[in-house]
Amino acid sequence: GNLLLNVGPMPSGEIEPRQAEVLKGIGAWLSRYGESIYGTRGGPVRNGAWGGMTNKGNVVYVHILEWDGDSVKLPALRAKIVESRVLTGGEAKIEQAADGIVIRMPVGSRDKLDTIVKLELERPGRAK
Repeated sequence: GNLLLNVGPMPSGEIEPRQAEVLKGIGAWLSRYGESIYGTRGGPVRNGAWGGMTNKGNVVYVHILEWDGDSVKLPALRAKIVESRVLTGGEAKIEQAADGIVIRMPVGSRDKLDTIVKLELERPGRAK
């Protein structure tokens, strides 16, 4: 973890205060959105320019880092979406069709770093 975050102790063994603030920020983010990380696996869709997915049982978390205009188009899943919620706030319109999933959300409602959309499926889903 310290290599990934580029954080290491000073010769005294203490963490430099600016780095400590970054770590506290990561901890705060995880306390709010950790359900989309802890105990999950990657997928069911491969990461793309838009971001990535994690999943746990019949729940898929879509981490949207880059939007294509007003929407993100994702590959189709083999399970029906029965409920959706934006963990980071706001509301998204979810359209599921045989050829894929489209998520639409107004610019002002998106999280500037990572918009997380929780999709509950009728059963564990895989990509088509």
